[in-house]
Amino acid sequence: MLQLCAGVMVQVLLIATFFCCSLSVAPKSHFRNYTHYRLPESIRPEHYTLKVVTLLDPLHLTFAGEVIIKFRVLIGTGNITLHARNLTIDEDRIELQKHEYTKTTLYAIDAVRSMDLYDYYVIHTCLPLLRDETYTLKLVFRAPLNHLLHGYYRSSYVDQLTNEIKWLSVTQFEPAYARIAFPCFDEPNYRTKFKVWLGHHKSFDALSNAPLHKQEQMSSESNETTDYVWSIFHETVPIPTYLVAYSVNNFTYKLSGNYGVKFSTWCRPEIADQCELAAQLAPELFTFFESILKSPLYFSKIDQVFIPDFAANAMENWGLITYRENALLFSTNISSEMNRRRVTTVVAHEVAHQWFGNLVNVKWWSNVWIIEGFATYMSILGVHHLNPGWNFLGVDSMNNILGVFESDARINSHPLTQEIKSIDQINNRFITGLSYKKGAMLLRMVHMIVGDDVFVSSIREYFSKSAYTADDYSSLWNTLTIKARSYQRMDRKVNLNTIIGSWGLQTGYPLLRVTRNYRTNNAYITQERFLLNSSHASIAPKNCWWIPITFTNASRLDFYGFKPSHWLECNGNERINITLKSVAARNDWVIFNVQIMGLYRVMYDKNNWILLNRTLNSKNYTDIHVLNRAQLIEDSLTLAWAGHIHYNLTLDILNYLQYEENYLPWRTALRGITKLDNVLKSYTETYKIFTDFVGYLLLPTYNSMQGLNITEDENETTHIAIMHRTQITYWACHVEIDDCVQAAKKYFNDWKASNVNKIPVNLRLAVYCTAIKYGDQSDWEFLWQYLQGLKVPSEQRTVIQSLCCSRNGTILSNFLHLIFNDTKYIRRQDSAAAFEGITRNQVGFQLAKDYLDGHVDELYEYYGTISRDITKLILPLARQITKTEDNKALLDLLNRKRDMFGKLRRSVLNAVEVIQLNVDWIKRYRNIVHKKLSKQILNPVPN
Repeated sequence: MLQLCAGVMVQVLLIATFFCCSLSVAPKSHFRNYTHYRLPESIRPEHYTLKVVTLLDPLHLTFAGEVIIKFRVLIGTGNITLHARNLTIDEDRIELQKHEYTKTTLYAIDAVRSMDLYDYYVIHTCLPLLRDETYTLKLVFRAPLNHLLHGYYRSSYVDQLTNEIKWLSVTQFEPAYARIAFPCFDEPNYRTKFKVWLGHHKSFDALSNAPLHKQEQMSSESNETTDYVWSIFHETVPIPTYLVAYSVNNFTYKLSGNYGVKFSTWCRPEIADQCELAAQLAPELFTFFESILKSPLYFSKIDQVFIPDFAANAMENWGLITYRENALLFSTNISSEMNRRRVTTVVAHEVAHQWFGNLVNVKWWSNVWIIEGFATYMSILGVHHLNPGWNFLGVDSMNNILGVFESDARINSHPLTQEIKSIDQINNRFITGLSYKKGAMLLRMVHMIVGDDVFVSSIREYFSKSAYTADDYSSLWNTLTIKARSYQRMDRKVNLNTIIGSWGLQTGYPLLRVTRNYRTNNAYITQERFLLNSSHASIAPKNCWWIPITFTNASRLDFYGFKPSHWLECNGNERINITLKSVAARNDWVIFNVQIMGLYRVMYDKNNWILLNRTLNSKNYTDIHVLNRAQLIEDSLTLAWAGHIHYNLTLDILNYLQYEENYLPWRTALRGITKLDNVLKSYTETYKIFTDFVGYLLLPTYNSMQGLNITEDENETTHIAIMHRTQITYWACHVEIDDCVQAAKKYFNDWKASNVNKIPVNLRLAVYCTAIKYGDQSDWEFLWQYLQGLKVPSEQRTVIQSLCCSRNGTILSNFLHLIFNDTKYIRRQDSAAAFEGITRNQVGFQLAKDYLDGHVDELYEYYGTISRDITKLILPLARQITKTEDNKALLDLLNRKRDMFGKLRRSVLNAVEVIQLNVDWIKRYRNIVHKKLSKQILNPVPN
């Protein structure tokens, strides 16, 4: 095993003095324990020199290194407390030096301790470290390259030419995993410069945050030349540890862009063509953000690296963006439009992060929603800029709103800003998605209120003052407030710090109640927290939000007035209700929250719902803006679920979908219909009536699109039209519209017979799934064999999802075993999605539940220390559970393995809440829905 040679160590000392410990020093047992979850404020790092040698020999997948940390003492102390986890640190080679103008003093080390609770590594010094003095600490360490997809870990792939396994190494340090790769002060408020040296075999390339400065031959301990080299990188700008990144690999790369910044996209040689889209997008998006933000970043290069094994979709490391390979590859002739949109969105998110999170990051993870929210929202603007025809401002905003409306309506949700005390709590902020979606939609609300000019100019001003710092972004809210007032976009009594606080510090979101007086034409407006389980209202805190009020009516039809006419205010947590005068004439409907500008639901009185329903179920339905049509569908479905309105009204509103031609209302409706599909599929008679009703709604649109019998070239069809056909066709086959089922079976059988796949790319999920659902063992084996030869990850995901559609219990049981044991074709990072596919299957649900119960220990071992991954198997099951016996079985498992699931208590509580909601819904509403739909199917509304 290679060791770091003496020639690379720091050597120069002007005058060296050495202090050793006296015999009177107290024993270790007398050292005071430090138990706070944040590092002491006594020391601030100023610079890291990090040297790491990586061995990628299959028998020695390890790394060894040294780190030299220059730090300043802010408060006199007798120890150095930093982070280290799962590292073997050579205590005999710890060096501590104090630097003065004319001499360097070596400090002796009294003792070292590891405190596992917070990953502290504590070095006790013989003499105190003095305030305002500068020191350097050198630590030598080693560890195996782990397989857990965080820290410094190994990944592999099979070379398609030689059939050999190729190894590579890569980092994933966000949120707090740099400590697994090297000892460091692993908190986001410490921004320092890094000088990185990577030692590796000369046949590999090495990448890091900064450009490569030079390569040097590495010598062995006996000064003999070796096949190893040092790749020495330029010094970085100040960055936090979680943005440090490096990789050793033998990928190929493509240069792209001509924008002053060199973009290199690195991936396996055999998939280089599938990296083209990301290579093209990154420089275009970088230029867009640079042009509107006017805050230049000191980059000379940005690398994008596609990693075969990667837990997240991507990571925005400074100058070295890493992607999960199968999430970002795109094949022009095989990947779908949905995949194109996904790639574009992820790249936009990571490029936006170079400003929001990298140029200025948050001081602590409590406010991570700010950088994730900004990156998500700015990515929407970036994608819209590149592809205005995608209607991304509407479509993706609605997707995010729906995500928030679902998860944040549970009693066990969490506020955007909350105290964070552990890595598990930090990870939870990324798992739930609220930091991304709710954060983004809160920023969208601010943007729509203050306008483009105020929004953009305020961000520019903020970056000019705060670049390369860790901050809480509060000064940005102040700047936005001042500018918005000067442009008369907000009243003087309105302050964005207060508004942001009301939305960020409280759990949930509001339900706005609008009660009209049809004699005076006024409306009484109140607010309350919306909860899916309304019985929880008595135990939930009485929150109050500052709510921007916008509305229009049937006569005015103004859906573009974003300046709030009023604010629903708060006096502390006391809600202040208001009466609005002359909101609409007696026979006119009124709609509040135009274009869903605010993140809240609206509950109208019964008469207003009737007026809205009457317009929707008429030729004048387009009088209502498409986003507000989607809003009415979503609100009516969810308000009925929670018991606020009757399902008769909701199902009458859904009737209008037979006329609807736009993608977005259908997208919203099908999401809500999916929830009903989940809870009804175990009740055969009701489910048959329900799917007949959905088919009745779908059929006019399916026929107008020619369903699966399309004739036009998809290359000549708009993106949004393709997306719409994709969702309508999938559901048409799902609810067994005969034309769709027969066409899918014919497509599949023709492919089997000719071995030429002519199935339209964007309709393959519908075709594959339907063919497997109605097919036999030979059909399943044909698709499984097809998967084994695939080299396009997006098509692999489609096939894996389709293999879950079989109604043969034996096939599904065997597939469950393959999911968690055949990592060649189903990687660890994709196993949870495959498991979820089986849980959604009527036959597969019970098999999946039993498999989890019988293999939970093996699955925990399979996922390793990333315990959150095993919780991804719980929620898909929870969504399908409606019966008491299934509920009891899963609760027994969770209780039996509470030590296993305890670290992610919130995820488990959410799953338990989902189950209870489903069980209660069946008891309260199944018969009502059954009765209403029975009449609807017998007496449909004529077209």
